[in-house]
Amino acid sequence: MSLPYENERWFLLLRREVKASTVTAVAVRLGYKRARLSQVMNGLMPNARPDKIAARVLEMFDRWTCPYLNAEIVAEECRSIHAGATPSHDPARLAHRRVCRSCEHNRKEKL
Repeated sequence: MSLPYENERWFLLLRREVKASTVTAVAVRLGYKRARLSQVMNGLMPNARPDKIAARVLEMFDRWTCPYLNAEIVAEECRSIHAGATPSHDPARLAHRRVCRSCEHNRKEKL
């Protein structure tokens, strides 16, 4: 069965996490019941829109370790730092941007 969201980033992240663990463990981490997560993953609720689960998955699992900050950040923040205008007025942000250029996450992410 083909799901309308099976190629979306959040669903690929969700599948990766479940593969590395279990549906039950991932559901607990996300704050959902196992049955609900299983229904979304198996397309048992074809008319349901899993927007809330998608947002939670991205919040929890779409994170990378920034080599400049030496901390985990949300992937969207990483993308905005790389894609934003060059911060020539701020030496710290400019240094961050330089490190960003050679970062392993500075590429098209494939799951």
